[in-house]
Amino acid sequence: MISTSSTRNRLLEGALEQFNRHGFAKTAMADIAEAAGISRTSLYKHFSNKEDVFKALSERMNARVYNDVMAAFAAENGWEDRLSSVINARVGWVYELLHASEFGRELINEKNRICGGVILAANDRFHALVAELIAGRVGDEGQAEQLASVLIQSVNGILEHAETGDEAQVRVTLLVDLFCRGIGRE
Repeated sequence: MISTSSTRNRLLEGALEQFNRHGFAKTAMADIAEAAGISRTSLYKHFSNKEDVFKALSERMNARVYNDVMAAFAAENGWEDRLSSVINARVGWVYELLHASEFGRELINEKNRICGGVILAANDRFHALVAELIAGRVGDEGQAEQLASVLIQSVNGILEHAETGDEAQVRVTLLVDLFCRGIGRE
């Protein structure tokens, strides 16, 4: 007998494949079931609709990103390397989605729409980590909070306008490098 966990993983992998291939709007539950190699009836035993499937995919991605961010934060590198690693761990999924298919931007927008509250909480945790890293360098928590906001808003602006994952990654790397150089000049 196939485990519920195994079936769920197959469904999520099938869904990701279909969302990348057709985008969110044009993917049907039948497409997801077919890609996973299971019946639609079985699919509906796990998820009531496409939004639930997408939300589960997003939760899985958020867990991976959180683990990557925390590993980067805990690394014993210099603060510039840690900051760069934390930022890239947090936005790496954006690079992947923009690179995976022509529907990357649509999928990012759907993630924001469907998972809004979860995203806000994750953004707050991320901001606190970035501010903590910066505070270790500048010594002033208030200034670190403001600098973290500026850096994160700038990264978000790059991600919002980037057409490809490579373009986003190059620009974010350039921004973080410039930011670290500016902070380093005291």
